[in-house]
Amino acid sequence: MTDAMKHASPAKPAKRSQEAGSRAEMRRQAFLDAARDVFLEQGYESASMSEIVRRAGGSLATLYAQFGDKEGIFLAMLETRMMQVTDALEVELKAHTPLEEGLRRIGARFAGKLVEPQSLELYRLVVGLAKKFPDLAQTFMQLGPNKVRVGLAAYLQDRADAGEIPQSDDFEQLGSLFLDMVRSPLQSRALLDQSVRPTEADVQASVDRSVQVFLYGIAPKR
Repeated sequence: MTDAMKHASPAKPAKRSQEAGSRAEMRRQAFLDAARDVFLEQGYESASMSEIVRRAGGSLATLYAQFGDKEGIFLAMLETRMMQVTDALEVELKAHTPLEEGLRRIGARFAGKLVEPQSLELYRLVVGLAKKFPDLAQTFMQLGPNKVRVGLAAYLQDRADAGEIPQSDDFEQLGSLFLDMVRSPLQSRALLDQSVRPTEADVQASVDRSVQVFLYGIAPKR
C-alpha cells in the first residue's frame, strides 16, 4: 500500500448520503415528468407504467417502490404541481405579508398556475375521470385544492391576528370564495375555448379586481 493510499481520507458518509438523495430526487422528478406527458397524451386508462419507465429511464421496480401504482404516480404528479401554490402560501404566512399585498401574490400564483396549458389539460382529464373514478377525484381534491384552501385560511387567520381583518369562524369558506373569484373568470374561459390563453397581464388584472371586491366590495377603494 502506498503512502498516498494510507493517508487518503475515506468518503464522508454524509456526503455520500446527500449524493444518493439527490440522485433519488432526480429519478423521482424524471418519473413525474414522464408520467405527466404519458397521461396527457394517452389518457389515464390507456397510460401504462412501462411507458413511463421507457421515457424516464430506471426500472419498474423503482417506479412501483416510489409511487405504488398508476393512481399513486398520477396523484403525486398532480400534487407536485399544486405544491408550487401551497409553497407560495407558506412564504406569505411566514413573512406575515400585509393582507392586500399577500392576496395579490397568492392569487397571481394560483391563477397563473391554473391557466397554464398543461394545467388546463390535466384539469380536463381529472374532470373526465370523476364519474368512473370518484375516489381518485376526491383524493385529488384533498391533495390539491383543499390544501390550498387550508393554507389560505391559515394566512387569513394570521392577518386577523395582526388586526388587519375581523376574526371569523370560517376562514376556509372565505378563502374558498377568494380562490373562486380568482380562478373562475380565467380558467372557465380557457377550458371552453382553446384559443383563449391568458397572459401574465391578464392574470394580474383579474387578480387585482378579485382582491378589490374581496376586501372592499363593489364600492371604490378610498
